[in-house]
Amino acid sequence: MDQDQFRQLLQKYADGEELSTEEELLLRQAYDQVLNEEMDAVNSDVSIGPADYIGDDLRVRIQQQVEAKTKRPVRFPKLRYVAAVLLFGFVCFAGAYWYLGSPIAKDKEIAVTNDILPGENSAILTLSDGSVIALNEVGSGTIAKQNGVCVEKDTDGKVVYKVDGQYPGVSHTLNTISTPKGSQYQVTLPDGSTALLNAGSSLTYPVCFSEKERRVQMTGEVYFEIKKVIASKGAGNKPFFVETATQEVQVLGTHFNINAYRDESAVRTTLVEGRVKVNTKDGRSALLKPGQQTVLAQSLEVREAAIEEQLSWVNGDFVFRGATLESLLRQVSRWYDVEVEYPPHLGKIRFTGMVSRSQPLSVIAKMIQSTKKAKVTIKGRRFIVTD
Repeated sequence: MDQDQFRQLLQKYADGEELSTEEELLLRQAYDQVLNEEMDAVNSDVSIGPADYIGDDLRVRIQQQVEAKTKRPVRFPKLRYVAAVLLFGFVCFAGAYWYLGSPIAKDKEIAVTNDILPGENSAILTLSDGSVIALNEVGSGTIAKQNGVCVEKDTDGKVVYKVDGQYPGVSHTLNTISTPKGSQYQVTLPDGSTALLNAGSSLTYPVCFSEKERRVQMTGEVYFEIKKVIASKGAGNKPFFVETATQEVQVLGTHFNINAYRDESAVRTTLVEGRVKVNTKDGRSALLKPGQQTVLAQSLEVREAAIEEQLSWVNGDFVFRGATLESLLRQVSRWYDVEVEYPPHLGKIRFTGMVSRSQPLSVIAKMIQSTKKAKVTIKGRRFIVTD
């Protein structure tokens, strides 16, 4: 069974739909396989010290449960609200696994005065004349016209730029699309390239690009799929540039992600396919191959990228591999639009696992608390972690 099949089957069960005998067997087999893979991964994870995970005793207890459950049709306790969290991997936090039927998932209640839903597709579009359009409040169709270019919202809710008649060739008319906390949005740029903005991000671009180059500016985190465009007079591919406060990325036709949040310790540019060149404002540069990323902090480093983790948000997940609570909560704050509070010493606890971004905030709270190293309270729009 591949990952997509597993996701669909697990979601089907989580939604309360009846599984056939064959589907139940496939889900049980996938459960066994993922269990072994995740346990092996944590046992070999050097970022998790001996004091941070339960170890062989946990493996034995889980294996006993697996053996008992394979003797009868598969039934996952409480899977209705846990299933979409697991997706294709068991969630373990500081090595304390959130496995199906686990007493860890049952022994504590979360103090919740009101649960908070995950982010949604919404954004603000600012036109060149200063007009502001709340994109989640307008219907599909043409929402603006600028210098011969139509701005449309399609039936899927995405913004698309289309030439209305003769191509104007004017590159100084700028638009900005911005996503507040608790939202994400996709835009199709005038050249046919697409950009998906994560929460708390912005992208500024012309309604049509110049004849020589394509250039945009961004903040926050954006995933790009750049379309190859031949320059005028057959002068090769028209280059595409993405500017942040500290670097410029030059691309041709490629898929890549840039994480440039101001509250992160470094700017990370991750290449999925194609070729990009990263140039810093102080003159350093690096050429990336697919599967690599640059990390720009005090220096510019090229590393092998954890693609699944870096692009998990594009696929609708959170994926953590040895991530600190401090890092995890920054993502939680953006996606759920909450203020997070925690003592500095708890910020160093490390987590490994996968969580669906479609889940309410209380699910994140339950899994943090399952470590038994922290308590979580959701009060209003405050997410409070304490000893």
